[in-house]
Amino acid sequence: MQQFKIICLWLVLSCLLPSIVMAGAVTDEEGETESSDAEGVEPKETSLRIRSDIAGFQTLNVAGVEIEATYLEETLGQRHGVIVFLHDQGAQLESQGVVTPLRHKMIEYGWSTFTMALDYPSEPNIVLAGELDAEQATDNVEGEEPVAQEADAAAEENKEPSDSETLPPISNQQRIDAAAAFLQAQDIKRIIFLGHGAGGSLAIEILSDITVPVSALILIGTAELSLPLETIFNPMKQPIFDIYGDNDLAGVAEAVKKRKTMMKRTASEQYSAREILGADHVFYGLEDTLVKTLRGWLNTMFVEPDKKK
Repeated sequence: MQQFKIICLWLVLSCLLPSIVMAGAVTDEEGETESSDAEGVEPKETSLRIRSDIAGFQTLNVAGVEIEATYLEETLGQRHGVIVFLHDQGAQLESQGVVTPLRHKMIEYGWSTFTMALDYPSEPNIVLAGELDAEQATDNVEGEEPVAQEADAAAEENKEPSDSETLPPISNQQRIDAAAAFLQAQDIKRIIFLGHGAGGSLAIEILSDITVPVSALILIGTAELSLPLETIFNPMKQPIFDIYGDNDLAGVAEAVKKRKTMMKRTASEQYSAREILGADHVFYGLEDTLVKTLRGWLNTMFVEPDKKK
């Protein structure tokens, strides 16, 4: 009788054991999935924590869209004005070489600094032969599934638009106008535009449309401009400072030479150019020289005359 009970118990356990093992496996898989999902989701605080490492970081509201910007007050105790930095194409509001060293150092000499994220047109993509073949193969596969494409198209039409899709793109003109309004609210009387590379071209393009007066224009490593020089510079009354390196990008030195020649023809005393020996487009290793060059020109044009008033 005892042996019969043992045999029955063994049969019951044999039936239940696979179910217990499978349940444990499912639980483990669910735990791993939840863990993976948790690892794949970046906490919202992460981006804010990263941005908080950028000195003076803040957002600028432009037509309902938050644009990244930075603002640093001068630390000398003498407010000479503010320098608005327009970064190069492919760069960011915080980029080593030109914008970052200057915006941190110039506050020591009485110049507040402001930067913002700009939106440049995307450069054309170069498609390699291998990538083209892959795209064609993908197109062939997609062509075999018209029903799936129609279903995706219908789902796309029925999808509710998100905020980013309904808001129009914010132009650089709008960004700079918003920056000017912000700076006016800080009771800053003198605004200097400093454009690096494509930022210099942008500064010239929007200068005639800016809603507040700009006291001077500084170009750093700016190549040839799209419009005729006479059309650009003849109406301008602001002082212009053209800085470039002798190892700058191709065409920059020649573009500065043309601008210098044109300004001589107009007998303009408001234009000056400076070549920095050994400097490349981002002035790598010569950041201090760039700071001294910029500070010297600003002292001559603004600080010293202010002392005589």
